[in-house]
Amino acid sequence: MQPNKVQFQTSSGPVQMVKPNIFEADMHNQALAAAGPPLPAFQVLFEHCDVLIEHLNSVCQAIKKTDQNEDMVDMDLVCGTDGRTVKLQVNAGGGGCFPLHYDNPSRPNKRRVTCLLYLNPAWQPGDGGEIQLWPFLRPECTLAPCFNRMVLFLSDRVLHRVLPSHSLRHCFTLWLDGRDTNPDVDVFLKAKHLTAASVPLLQRTPLQRTLSRAVYKAEYEQSLKECFADHSDPMAIKLALALHAQHLGALLKNPSVAEFVQLLRTLRQDSNAQADDRPSPPVKGEQ
Repeated sequence: MQPNKVQFQTSSGPVQMVKPNIFEADMHNQALAAAGPPLPAFQVLFEHCDVLIEHLNSVCQAIKKTDQNEDMVDMDLVCGTDGRTVKLQVNAGGGGCFPLHYDNPSRPNKRRVTCLLYLNPAWQPGDGGEIQLWPFLRPECTLAPCFNRMVLFLSDRVLHRVLPSHSLRHCFTLWLDGRDTNPDVDVFLKAKHLTAASVPLLQRTPLQRTLSRAVYKAEYEQSLKECFADHSDPMAIKLALALHAQHLGALLKNPSVAEFVQLLRTLRQDSNAQADDRPSPPVKGEQ
């Protein structure tokens, strides 16, 4: 299995950094394919998930027709092995985690749906490795990596992270591509979007990706510190934070964007305050 890497976009091109204690096997890895499938179930999951794809497509179409729900995404998922990616991921513990990110950050990525299947029969509270989903401007949701649990979410509009794991953790990750992913309307934030009236649009579309690092500035920084805390290179954390700050500096140079980001931060604080007034549910999966 190969070390997992995170990629940062910079003015001089992408920079890749290894995440400590995270390893993976990718079915699109040519060396792995040449050696033969290490797990028969792994190969089956890769080759025979068109039934799931067709079901998701049909369910979403049915909901759109009956409920006329503008928040429901037209999946239009792609069948066939070229339209999916499957990884077996192993977290060795020791604080291994993933920083805040979108599985589909922008073009040329085609991912529409992320499916996680957890393989941890002995997991118990305190082991860590929970996934946190951060719906834009809404309170986060934490899910435990319990055995046989599947978590599905939209790759291009659900910000998420994996909390530090203190024990061995396994999962399959399946990404399903969409036919019309990252069109112009989902990629290019315009001046007309920088108003309070556009907040519902940002909450339900991938346009939020342009602003999320600024809105969740402190949370991004904390997740980066936790991810690279055990890195063999002590400069890794400094580099990750510097690249994050560089991205924010370029984004917030525009006064209109900076002002709008401050509004979004205020709306998020109000949303969290309302959530704090309600009884706190346990982490999903804990008893």
